[in-house]
Amino acid sequence: MERVGVVLLLVASLQGLLAVHVEVFPAESVVSVGQNVSMLCRVSVPIQYCRIVVPGLEAPLNLNPVRGPTPPSNAVYLGDGLEKGHCGVSIPSVEDKYNGVFKCTVGVATEAHESEGAMVVVVARAPKVPPVMELTRPRDPQDSYQEGERFLATCEVPEGRPAANITWFIGDDPVTEDLARPEIFENRKDNLFSIRQNLTREVRWSDNGKELRCVASHPIIGMDPARTTARKRINVKFAPKPAPGDLEQFGFIEGEEGLIAVRIKANPKPSFLWTVGRENIDEGSLDTTGHFEVGFAEPKGYGEWETKLHIRPVTKDDVEREYRVQATNTIGQQDYVVRISTSSQPRAMAEMGAGAIVGIVIAVLLVLLIIFIVVFARATGRWCFAGGAATLRTGETGGDPEDPGKTEEAKRLTPKSRISTSVNSEQLLGQSSDTESADQGPAQKKNIKKKAKLPLTSMFKKAKDKVAGDTEILKAAVVTEEKDVEKAAQQVAQDVEKGKECVYAELTHSQAAERARPVVVRPEDDKTEYAEIVHTKDEKKSDK
Repeated sequence: MERVGVVLLLVASLQGLLAVHVEVFPAESVVSVGQNVSMLCRVSVPIQYCRIVVPGLEAPLNLNPVRGPTPPSNAVYLGDGLEKGHCGVSIPSVEDKYNGVFKCTVGVATEAHESEGAMVVVVARAPKVPPVMELTRPRDPQDSYQEGERFLATCEVPEGRPAANITWFIGDDPVTEDLARPEIFENRKDNLFSIRQNLTREVRWSDNGKELRCVASHPIIGMDPARTTARKRINVKFAPKPAPGDLEQFGFIEGEEGLIAVRIKANPKPSFLWTVGRENIDEGSLDTTGHFEVGFAEPKGYGEWETKLHIRPVTKDDVEREYRVQATNTIGQQDYVVRISTSSQPRAMAEMGAGAIVGIVIAVLLVLLIIFIVVFARATGRWCFAGGAATLRTGETGGDPEDPGKTEEAKRLTPKSRISTSVNSEQLLGQSSDTESADQGPAQKKNIKKKAKLPLTSMFKKAKDKVAGDTEILKAAVVTEEKDVEKAAQQVAQDVEKGKECVYAELTHSQAAERARPVVVRPEDDKTEYAEIVHTKDEKKSDK
């Protein structure tokens, strides 16, 4: 019995796997009461029958192309025929009770089980409008928020099908930050949905005078603001806002009346005090000379005020003056500096505005910063210039970039013996010692000019040396030990006293820590670093 049960279970599973797949078009439909709704189920093989289950109807509908409208819904068959595998329904006028899941069931001759498909039909119902919005009260008894104060706003759109959508605005600007996730509550009895969302916002001075709006959208409530929008006006108290810098106004004409107009943002209304020279002028007053007059401030909306100073007439001294305005309200105080000019306002400044000018300044600063970084990196041999700096240092030490071993050897021998002499540029570029010419191969001869690019200043260590005009006598000395170096120096000194032609050599001894390092002596046929030594004229003979 157990084996039979297992076999039957396997057969039932195979039959379920072999059931025909049903495609449903569309998968979901949102309609209003009185509109048409249609559903089409389709399989790839002919079907024997087509049965439709509609929510709100007592019995399923058995539909086919031959049968006409079926009361009470007047549903009719939709499709190209059962032999095409089509099973569909079309209801000309939807009622609210049809809201729910439409199901289609088809029978196939080769299948033991029926195949089903489903479509969700939402019969829309308008929510209760307008939305309900609640806003936490400010701490100020005059229902004004302080700049930086936080408020909590809640907007709810109840009992709609489907749930409505909520969008927030402050003024004309959409609010996308500081929003909580919308909460949806379902009324299972009537299959209705209510939606609620919270907004927690830090009040900004720019919010002053604007409306906070909660706007509901739904398929059937339309776009009438009276039905879709809840609103609250936001009042914000803030101190006068500073200007980005000195205010400059153009177009004044000497000998004619001039008007300086300054707009300042503050709430509540500030009082204005103008200072010209050492004299203060209040609103609605003249100075002692009657040359300047300050008018009363005018509101420009959203906490913006305009104060004006009349100049009758404009003189050369007035153009060179500095005008100061002090705005004071219950929250704070701010000073402004105004300058005037007889020239017309630059066209570029008038068209671009402050934002564009700031952007250009930042771009120029960035370019200068990049240039500085490149120059710094090149001068210090950093980053991408590290390789070039290493090559330059190798050349300065007399090394051969094509022979790294030779470079290291030259560096090791340089502290032991450094010979400096006086040569002219033609000898440095075009001549070499006989031994060096013999040691140089073809490749090295090609690099003579490249080596000649070394700084000439490093070859002139003695300021008193004079370049000899002739190069007849050349002497080369190979120093094998440090003691020989000292003997060679003594011999040079004796030769100078006796008036003999000599070679000047500057010898630098190594530090005590380096004396233990043996001096490397190369045979004459080996490649050795040589310096061309030119004798100097005898100063004593020249004096005679």
